Amino acid sequence: MNIVISEKDTAIYYELSGRGYPLVLLHGQYMNSTMFDTFDQEFGEDYQLIKIDLRGHGYSDKPLHINLDDYISDVLSVLDELYVKKAHFLGYGLGGMVAQAIAIRYPHLVQRLVLVSVGNEPFNDSEERFHLEFANLLRTMKQKDQDKLLAQYMYHDRKTVERWKRRLKDTETTMTNLERKAVNYSTEDVDLLSQSHLISAPALVVSGEHDHIIRPDHGRTLSEKIPNATYMLFENSGHAPMIEEKDRFVQNVKIFLAPELDI
Repeated sequence: MNIVISEKDTAIYYELSGRGYPLVLLHGQYMNSTMFDTFDQEFGEDYQLIKIDLRGHGYSDKPLHINLDDYISDVLSVLDELYVKKAHFLGYGLGGMVAQAIAIRYPHLVQRLVLVSVGNEPFNDSEERFHLEFANLLRTMKQKDQDKLLAQYMYHDRKTVERWKRRLKDTETTMTNLERKAVNYSTEDVDLLSQSHLISAPALVVSGEHDHIIRPDHGRTLSEKIPNATYMLFENSGHAPMIEEKDRFVQNVKIFLAPELDI
């Protein structure tokens, strides 16, 4: 196992695959680095894939207090360990927020930035609004039925997403309530939108048209704040456009990342 010690003596797990220019892959909330295993073949021929389990997730330590600075330190610790001075970053959900924050604070580290299902507010706020929208129905349902209902409004191609999720390593069900709470509140009151004009790297912001959590207009708003950003709407996707329309996603990300060394 590849382990590095980050801030507050926290062990961070990461994986390496592929070869070429470094591409850092940052997972979503309550997910882990295995969510990107499906892209090893597509991107591994041209890029060194650096997949990191942020603290509170995957095989990394799960402290009871986490904030955005902690996540950032996790990524920087891995990059220091690997002597990576500049890289492309691709982040999904929570990972997108972390990548966005790094692009704001450490612009010299980011060559190009891909943000998938990232909006103009913390995920927790979006999720709470999403749940309130269906509160009358959810309060009478069992948890399993709640999950099925919400999935209808999160994803467009639910069968494809379910197959993908079944292939992921399950590192969530063993979490304690306090560990989950730490992740839940890790981005509370974080405002990255007001600082997004500081991002100097070219950025690609991807949204799914049928995503009721991170609505497409939130992704578009974010893209308008980043000076050199391109917005892309996936019409046949929900919250997981990189899986629901994988071929289109891979093609467009490859095109976006193609000028690898345009320093």
